[in-house]
Amino acid sequence: MSSSTAALSRTLKNITLTKIRELEKQRKTYAQSKNAVLEAAKEVDDDPRAKIAILLEGVEQLSPSSSSAVDLVNIRPWLEQSHFDSTIPDSMLEQYETQLRSQLHVQTRRLDLGALYSRLLTEWLNPTETGDEQVSFEDPEALDGSFEVVEKDRLKQLKDKFSAVVFTPLETDEVEISVHLEELFCEDVGAKALERLRRDVGNIGKYISVNKTPFDDRTIRWCLKGLLRNDLLRDDKKAILQDFLRDEVARTEICDVLNMKMADIKHWKWDAGEEGLPVEPRQQLNGKYRIMMDEDILDAIFIHYIGMTWNVGMKTILSDVARYTGIWKHKINVPEDVSDRRRYFLGEHRTRFETNTGVEKARLDMFRDEFFLSLLPSKVWQGAGGYDDDEEVDPENDANGVKSVKEVKQQLLRLLATEVQLQKTLHGKVAVVQSDFQWFCTGLSHSTLFAILRFCGVDEYWIKFFKKFLEAPLNMGPVSDGEPDSDRVQIRKRGVPMSHALEKFFGELVLYFMDLAVNQEAGMLLYRFHDDLYLVGEPEKCATAWQSMERYSALIGLEFNKSKTGSVILTGDEFTYEDSEIAAKMPTGVVSIGFLNLDADSGEWIINQKDVFRHVKQLSKQLAAAPSILSWVHTWNSCIGRFFSHTFGVPANCFGQAHVDAILETYKHMQDFLFPGSNVCAYLKGLIEVRFNVSDIPDAFIFLPESLGGLGVRNPFIDPFLVRDNVCTSPAARMQKFLKEEDEEYNDAKTEFEELSEQDKKRRRRAIYTDAYGESSISPTLEKELETFITKDEFIAYRESTSSKLASLYNELMDVPRKKRIVTTGRVMQTMKRLEKVQPELATNDMKAEMEWLLQLYEKELLERCGGMSIVEKNLLPLGILTILRKKKVAWQMVL
Repeated sequence: MSSSTAALSRTLKNITLTKIRELEKQRKTYAQSKNAVLEAAKEVDDDPRAKIAILLEGVEQLSPSSSSAVDLVNIRPWLEQSHFDSTIPDSMLEQYETQLRSQLHVQTRRLDLGALYSRLLTEWLNPTETGDEQVSFEDPEALDGSFEVVEKDRLKQLKDKFSAVVFTPLETDEVEISVHLEELFCEDVGAKALERLRRDVGNIGKYISVNKTPFDDRTIRWCLKGLLRNDLLRDDKKAILQDFLRDEVARTEICDVLNMKMADIKHWKWDAGEEGLPVEPRQQLNGKYRIMMDEDILDAIFIHYIGMTWNVGMKTILSDVARYTGIWKHKINVPEDVSDRRRYFLGEHRTRFETNTGVEKARLDMFRDEFFLSLLPSKVWQGAGGYDDDEEVDPENDANGVKSVKEVKQQLLRLLATEVQLQKTLHGKVAVVQSDFQWFCTGLSHSTLFAILRFCGVDEYWIKFFKKFLEAPLNMGPVSDGEPDSDRVQIRKRGVPMSHALEKFFGELVLYFMDLAVNQEAGMLLYRFHDDLYLVGEPEKCATAWQSMERYSALIGLEFNKSKTGSVILTGDEFTYEDSEIAAKMPTGVVSIGFLNLDADSGEWIINQKDVFRHVKQLSKQLAAAPSILSWVHTWNSCIGRFFSHTFGVPANCFGQAHVDAILETYKHMQDFLFPGSNVCAYLKGLIEVRFNVSDIPDAFIFLPESLGGLGVRNPFIDPFLVRDNVCTSPAARMQKFLKEEDEEYNDAKTEFEELSEQDKKRRRRAIYTDAYGESSISPTLEKELETFITKDEFIAYRESTSSKLASLYNELMDVPRKKRIVTTGRVMQTMKRLEKVQPELATNDMKAEMEWLLQLYEKELLERCGGMSIVEKNLLPLGILTILRKKKVAWQMVL
C-alpha cells in the first residue's frame, strides 16, 4: 500500500468505503426510479399535461430538495391553470417539460460525478505497486543510467562529506574569540551591558537546574506539540507522540521518568547503547537531504524542554542588551543643535513628532520585531521549527501572531526591494549583499561554541551538559559485513545535531555577536534569518560591514557559501563604482531570493526563467509519476500553490505592477510547457476519460474544493489577478512624486517663515534658545545664521529620521496590496458560509477572495449542470480521508 495511506486508521478507511458503497447504491436506485418515470411519461406522450404531471411527480419524489425551487414549485398551479385558461400557450408547457427533464438529469449527473469521485478515491487508496515511486533527477535530460544507482551514489557522497566534517574537530582560539567579543563591550556602557548579560544568563542556568521536577501535564503537552511541528523525529515516532497526547496515563508515566532524568541531569548521556545513534539522510520538502539522528523519544522530549527554556530566556536577555544598554547604534535621534534649528525655521507644528515617525524608527522597529534573533521563540509553546522556505504555516503560531518562515522571508524580500527604491532615489546609490555559511550548523566548531558560552556567563555545569549533547555517539551505518555495531560508532566532534531546539540556541547565540559587530563597526543593520545574511544601504557601509563579517567568520572557523554569496551596487548617473576600491571589497556573485534576481543594471527584481523551467521540467516528471489522479492533483497544488507562489515573490507595492504581469506571463509559459496547446483543466478531463471512460465533465468539477465535490485544483492565475489592479503601478514613479511633494513642502515652509513678523521670530528664539536660568544661548554667529532660512540640503539632510511622509511612503511600498473582492451573488455568499464550517481554511482572509472568484466564475455552469453550488452532497463525501490527503507534504525530487 502507498506510504501516503499507511498511517490511515482501519476505521477511517472503512468509513470511506462505506460512503463509497452508499453512493453507488443511491446512484443505481435513482437510475432505476428515473427510468421508470421517463417510461411512464412516454406512455402519455400524446397528452402534454399528463406527461408534465408525471415528470413533476417524479422530480418531487426523487429530488425533493431541488423541487422546492420557486420555478419548480409553481409549475403545478400553472399546469392546472392551463386546463382552463388558453392564455397558457403550448410553448410554455414545452418549456416546463424541458425544465423537469433537465432536473431529473441533473441529479443523475451529480450522482455520476459522485461515483467518479469514488473511483478516484479508490485509485488513490489502492495504487499500483510501481505507481507510488517518485523519480528524482538533478538534470533530467542529462541522466542516462539508473536513477537508483545515481541516488545511492549521491547519498553516499553526502554521508562521506558529513563524516569528514563532524568527526574531525576544528580547534579555534578561545582566547582570541573572547578578546574580540570583549571589544564589542567597550567603555562603561559596554562593561555594564556585559555584566548584565552574564548575570542574566547565569540566572537561566540556575532556574533550570534548581527546578528538579519541571515536567507536568502542561509541560509535556507543549513539548510533544513542539516536536510534532518540527522534523526531528521520523513519522513513526511522531505517531507515538500523537498517542501520548491522547493518553493521560502515558503522559503521567513519561513525566515521572523525565523528572528523574532532570534530578540527575549531571549524569545524563544519550540513550544510545553500544550501537550508538543511527544516522540517516532524510529528504526535506525542498528536495534537499539532511543527515539526521534517529534518537530515543524520551531524550528528544527532555532535550526539547531544556532547549526551549534556554531559547526563550536567551532571546529576552539578548534583546534587552541590544535595546536598553546603549551599545546598539542607530540614527533615530537628530543632533540637538540640528533639532533646534529645525524647530526654529519649520515651527513646532512641523517638527513635534519627527523622531517618532521617521523611516529610521520604522527600520529599527521592524528589525527588532521581525528579524533580530527571529529563530529564537518568545514562548516555549511556539516550538522550534525549521528555517526552510517550505515550512508550512503553523496554525497555533499563526493564531498567536507568530510569523511563519515564508512570511518572514517574504517580508525580508519586500524590505530589500523597498530599501533599493528608496536609497537609490534619495542618495543616488545603494548596495545589496547576500550570503550564508557553508555547512553552518553541521560544521560549527565546538571550541567556538564553548568560548562564546563561557563569555556569556554560562556555568561550567551547563557547559558539561552541552558537551555531552554535542558529542553524540553516531552510527554511520555498515562499513563491512560482519563488523560489530560498536566499531561503527564515532563520537561527534564538530557541529550541532539538526532540528533540535538547542540547534537554534547555539546558532543564534554565535551569530548574535556578528549582528553586534556589524552594527558597531559599520553603523548598519545585518538582516539575518538564521545564517541567511543580507545587507542593504550605502555601498561604503556595506563594504565595511562585509569586512566585519569576514573577520568574524574567520575567527569562529566558518566559511561563506560562495554559491549563495553576491552583491549588487546600484547608482544614479552621477555615481559609478565599477572597478572602484569599494566594489573590490564586496563579494562577487548574484543577489537572489527564491526565483527573483536583483538586476544589477535596472535595480528591478527579475524572475529567473532558466531556474524556473529547471523546476518546471522536474514538476512535469513528478506529475507523470503520480500513481493516481488525486495524488497528481496534490502534487500540482503543493508545487503551484506552495512552492512557486512564494518563490516568485508575493506581489507588493515595492515591486510594482510589472512584477505581477511577469508572474502571470511565467505561469502562462509554464502551462504551455506542461500542457502544449491545452491547459490543466482539459488535461485532467482527458486523463479521467482515458482512465475511467468518463467524459462531459464540468470545469467546476476540476476546480471546486473537495467539500463541494470537486478535485480542488489550484488555478495559479487567480491570485495575481486579485491584486493586480490594487498594486502600485510604478514604485519609481511613486518615489519621484515624493520628491516633488518634498520640494513643495520646503517652499511652503520657507514662505511661511519669511512671512513671520520679527516679534514671532523672537518668540520662537526665546522658546528654543533660552536655558533653565532664562539666559539666551544664542551666539553672535548663530544669531547671524538664524536670519536666513535653511537650505534645501539642510532641510532634507535628516529626512529619514524626520519625515513622516517618507515613513508613510516606506510603509506603503512595504505593503502587500489588498485582494480585490469580486461582486458576488447571494448564492455564492451562502456557499462561502458553508465553506467556513466544512473547510475553514478556504474562508480565511488569504483564501476567501480566491474562493469567491472561483465560485462566481462557475456559478452558471454549476446551476445548469448540477442544480446548485455543490456537485455531490457533503454527507456522501469522505472528507476525513480527503483532509489527510491535503495534509500530506510533497517533496521536490531534485538535487541532494
